[in-house]
Amino acid sequence: MNTESLIKRTFIQASIAMAVVLFAWMLATNSKIILTGFGGILIAVLFSGSASWLGNKTNLPRKAWLPVTVIVPFILLLLFLSYTGPKIATQASELAERMPKAISYIQTYTAELKWVDQLTNNIKSLNSYDPKASTIMDAASSFLSSTVNGLGSFIFALFLGLFLSVNPKWYVNGTVMLVPPANRERAREVFNECGSALSDWLVSKIASMIIVGVLTTMGLWMLGIDLALILGIIAALLSFIPNIGPLIAFIPAAMVSVISGFDALLYVTGLYVAVQTIESYVLTPVLQAKIAGLPPALTLFVQVILAGMVGMTGILLAAPLTVILLVLINMLYIEGLLESKTAKAK
Repeated sequence: MNTESLIKRTFIQASIAMAVVLFAWMLATNSKIILTGFGGILIAVLFSGSASWLGNKTNLPRKAWLPVTVIVPFILLLLFLSYTGPKIATQASELAERMPKAISYIQTYTAELKWVDQLTNNIKSLNSYDPKASTIMDAASSFLSSTVNGLGSFIFALFLGLFLSVNPKWYVNGTVMLVPPANRERAREVFNECGSALSDWLVSKIASMIIVGVLTTMGLWMLGIDLALILGIIAALLSFIPNIGPLIAFIPAAMVSVISGFDALLYVTGLYVAVQTIESYVLTPVLQAKIAGLPPALTLFVQVILAGMVGMTGILLAAPLTVILLVLINMLYIEGLLESKTAKAK
């Protein structure tokens, strides 16, 4: 009997181990699809959360407001593009034309610096000795390719979010039913807290993006920098990505301003540093007061991991995934395991 029980226990443990390994393998091989699905959940939280908020304020059912929260943003976007579209297109075209001029200007200036020539020769020598050193261009090409592919992923996530936002309780209830009956109430609490944290983070992030775009556009306009509108829009959109986004947004602004002289470049650098400081130390703490602050080091670590796994999609979704990770650690590990053990010990 003991031998039979030991065999049964061993079989169960081996099965669980195989299931965990299989699950981990599926996550690793299908990480991009899973992240795209998470993007759909994020969009659903935005639409459904907005409808629920409007429903609470007006005493109308959530479903009555859902079409409004879905359609109105697209209408506002179309109106904005119809009004500013020609100007944005003109500035975007001019920005593309100025990039080669800016690069040529920088090369002409740096050609007079001896250490730059030495560095260039060292890089060429490194490439000749180690062909793998030239993979930087391959990485850049891969980045652009993943960005283009991300458009298709976004369209899929958008439709997924629309379907999920129609009746999110279906999917929550279905997932909760997979949990043992004794833990279903706790699982529902975890789902609700994750949804609330994501909703708060999204609202604060969108508000922060708008403010960053306005401050950047006004600052560049006051400095007399050309293409202020398109550069401000780029800064607003890329501020969605913590840590990395502002650095990427600064590059086109720096290349446009450097043509006017290095004094203009210094002013633009100061402006972007000031806006980023305001966003990091004023806007984010105030707007995200309801949710736990995102540790920059943890967010950057998650960005690096996901960038290596799935490219641009991982970088875009690293911050909201970190929000979910913090909620799960707090509710399932700290409250559910550590604090329960401490209470039992007392």
